[in-house]
Amino acid sequence: MRGALRFALSALLLFAGRAVPAQPPATADRQPLTFGVDVDVVSVTAVVFDKGGHLVHGLGPQDVTLLEDGVAQEVSFFREASGSNDPAARIPLSVALVLDTSGSMGGPRKPTLPFLQEAVLSFVYKLEDVDQALVVSFSDTIKASADFTGDTERLELLVSGLQAWGGTSLRDAVHYSLERIESRPGRKALVVFSDGADTASTLDEKTVVDFARAVEATVYCIGFTGTGGRSSGLLRRISSETGGRYFTPDKVGELGKVFGEISAELRNHYLLSYTPKRPPDRSWRRIELRVLRPGLEVRVRKGYFAVPRRRAADREAPRG
Repeated sequence: MRGALRFALSALLLFAGRAVPAQPPATADRQPLTFGVDVDVVSVTAVVFDKGGHLVHGLGPQDVTLLEDGVAQEVSFFREASGSNDPAARIPLSVALVLDTSGSMGGPRKPTLPFLQEAVLSFVYKLEDVDQALVVSFSDTIKASADFTGDTERLELLVSGLQAWGGTSLRDAVHYSLERIESRPGRKALVVFSDGADTASTLDEKTVVDFARAVEATVYCIGFTGTGGRSSGLLRRISSETGGRYFTPDKVGELGKVFGEISAELRNHYLLSYTPKRPPDRSWRRIELRVLRPGLEVRVRKGYFAVPRRRAADREAPRG
């Protein structure tokens, strides 16, 4: 009875919706990709680690060189996410937790969902006061909390109320979550978990990957044992393109460790910003961040599409 009541309460906080493409499909006489971020300032989230895989702290703008298509850029903003004890100076994090709740997650032979819920809740409890999260679950359809929230009790209720059923609309769910997080301030991240091949999405892989490349969000993906080949390739590619990581745990007991590693990285990012020297022209721009201290490695998103920022008059034009 208590479980049913908890689920009913959580259901009141959720809404269901089918993700749709951000733009119509490309045709031969137009750019292959028309969506992207409006460009005045480009934000870059970086994770720096040594050869042993340990996260590196204490770097400053003098320790890095940022290049766009091989041309050095002037870094106008540089801050370590965990570099201040002052809450007012911390960089807020918005994270979308994109969770597979298809029927395979709750079968009697593979009850993965309870372990996933436990790992996600451990992640939620580590969020800082300035951080906010969005819970997105997907099966045949996509459900999400009404808005990002930093209310731990509400997030706990949402995660605890997840139920396993139906197919898997992974691609649609990732695209939908990117749309929800695209305009959020500060650092942005997706944590995506799936245990099987996509069976219900309407969007193709290229559309989703291109949109992920256009949104300034780091995507961490977890493909659990049994994830189909195509879904595995999608998760791996999105993680690589956005500067995130792809995890493939073999046992449900490893999920807590994986979510812990993701949490540690999100608390130890560097955030950089720069104004590109070239005007926006809808081209793909390659980003490279070099750390000048020897023996260190860095992970950032591979680039972005430089889309001209729309004028206020264009954004506010009445609909005909």
